[in-house]
Amino acid sequence: MNDPTTEVSRRFNGTRSVRLSVSSSLRLPVSPSPRLFRFLTICLIALALVLPATAFAQRKQRPQLLTYSRNQFAGKILLIPRDDRFLELRTLAQVADHQLLLPPSHLLNPNPQPARLMDWLKAQELTGVSGVILSLEALSADASSETSAQLSQTIKQLRSQNPRATVYGFTSLASSAESSKQVCQSAIELTANGALDLLLIGQDEDLSVKPAQIARARLIGEATIQKVEERIIFDDNTKTAATTLLARFLAQRLGRLPKILPVYSSAEARRSDPEHNSISLDQSLTAKIKLSGGTVLPPNPETAPQVDVLLFVHSPNTSEEQRSALVLNVLQTIDSGVRIAFVDASESAQAKDAMLAELRKHKLLGKLTSYASTPLEETADRATLNRALAHTVIFFSAIKSLRSDIDRVHRIERAQINWLFSRILEDWAYQRIVRPQLEEFARQQLKADPAELGDQVERVEKFVYDALQAPASELFDEQFRRNAHAVLLNSGTRIQFRVSLLQRLQVRFSTRNTAEPELRQNIHTFFDGYLSPTSSR
Repeated sequence: MNDPTTEVSRRFNGTRSVRLSVSSSLRLPVSPSPRLFRFLTICLIALALVLPATAFAQRKQRPQLLTYSRNQFAGKILLIPRDDRFLELRTLAQVADHQLLLPPSHLLNPNPQPARLMDWLKAQELTGVSGVILSLEALSADASSETSAQLSQTIKQLRSQNPRATVYGFTSLASSAESSKQVCQSAIELTANGALDLLLIGQDEDLSVKPAQIARARLIGEATIQKVEERIIFDDNTKTAATTLLARFLAQRLGRLPKILPVYSSAEARRSDPEHNSISLDQSLTAKIKLSGGTVLPPNPETAPQVDVLLFVHSPNTSEEQRSALVLNVLQTIDSGVRIAFVDASESAQAKDAMLAELRKHKLLGKLTSYASTPLEETADRATLNRALAHTVIFFSAIKSLRSDIDRVHRIERAQINWLFSRILEDWAYQRIVRPQLEEFARQQLKADPAELGDQVERVEKFVYDALQAPASELFDEQFRRNAHAVLLNSGTRIQFRVSLLQRLQVRFSTRNTAEPELRQNIHTFFDGYLSPTSSR
C-alpha cells in the first residue's frame, strides 16, 4: 500500500501542472520619439485609472511597507544574536528584502559582552525598524532582578520611539544550570510586563530525562500563572532560535503564511522510537513548520488545491524503489505552481549519495525552493531542519508579498539563489567531501582538535576555501548556470531572471570548530525579459 502523502502528491500533479511558455523580450528603441513617449505616458495613466478597486482593497489589508526606491529595503530588523554568525541571518533577511541591524562582531566574539551590548542597544534609533529580535542570554550578565529591570527599561525606551515595532526574545534552558533557569524565569517576566511580544525558549536536552521534563514543566506553569502561555513557545534546539524567530516575524509581517504538505519517501517517518522515547520525524517536522510560521496540511487528496509548498522528505529506511518514486514525484511537480522544498533525513552515507545522484541526474537542485541534508546518524537534526523550514517560509512569504517592483523581486531572487546554493554546498560538498579531509588535516598537520581549532582557524579556512573551489564550480555549472526563474508581479506582468555567474566564495569558522562553517558566495543574475500571459511559477 502506498504512503498517503505520496498519493496526495500524485493527485496534486494531476490537477495543478502548468508549463512555462517564454515569449520574446519586449524592447523599446534607444531614443523613443516624442510621439511614442506621449503615447506610452497616456497608456500608463489610463492603466492607473482603470485598475479595479479590489486591487486597492487587497493592498490595504497587507502590512504597510516602506515606499520603494532602488536602494530601499522593504523593512529593517534589529537583531542581537547569541554569537557573531551573521552570514546566515543576513542572507535570510535579504531573501525577504529586509536589512538587519546587527551589533559589531567584537561585542559577541569570542563571548558576548552584555554591558557593551546593552549600551549599543540603547544607542539605536528605531525609526523605520519593523521588528526587534534579542538574545536575552547575550544581554544578561546574570539573572538578577537589576539586570532584568534594566533590560525591561531599555526595551520600553525603544518601544517609545516606535510603538508599532514587534519585539521578540529568545533564550535557552539547561535543567542542570540554576542560572539558566533563572534567566528563563526573568524572560517570562519580561513577556508578562509587555516588554516582549513573543518569547522562544530553546532546550537541547533529551526530554525523556526527568530533570529536563521538570524544568520545562515549571516554566510552562509559571507562564500560565502570568497568563502569557500563548506568547511563549518552546523548541528542541538552541542554535537556530534567531533564525526561527526571523522567519516567524517575516511571515507574520508580510501576511503570507505558507501551507505546507510533507511528502515522505517511506512510512518510517511517522514511526516514533519507543526505545529512546523520541518523537517521529513527522511529528518533529510538523512542530517546526508551525514554529517557523507555516501551516501544516493534512495528508489527504482534498488538501491538494490549498498547497503552497510541497516538502519532500527522504526519510530513513527508504528502498531504492521508494527513492526513485520520490524523485519522480519531484520531477513531475517541479513545473507546477507549487514550490518544492527538499529535506534529506536519511540515515546513511550510501542513502544520501544515492538520493543526491538522482536529484543531480535530473538537474533538480537549482530548481528547488530549499534544500537541507541532515548530518549522518542524526536524521532529525534540529538545527538543519530549522534552517530549511525557516528558509522555505521566508522565501514563500517574500515572493508572494513583495512583487510590486522588478528591482525588488530581482534582489529577492538573487538572495534566494545564493542561500540555496550555499546550503547545498555546505550539506553536500563540505560535510560529505571536504570535512573528513579537513579533520585529518587538522589532526595530522596542524595538531589541532577539530572541535576547538584555536589559533589555527585561518589555516583551516584557507584549506576549505581551496578544497571547495572545484565542487562549487561543478555544482554551479551543472545545476544552476543559465537557469530561468519566472515571477508574476502584482501588476499581472510575468518576468524572468536568469542565473549567470558564480564569484567570491567565502569561508568562515567563527565558532572555531569544523562542524559549523559559514559559506557564502556571490551568484549573479540578470533580467531576461517578459513571459507570455499563460506562464506561471
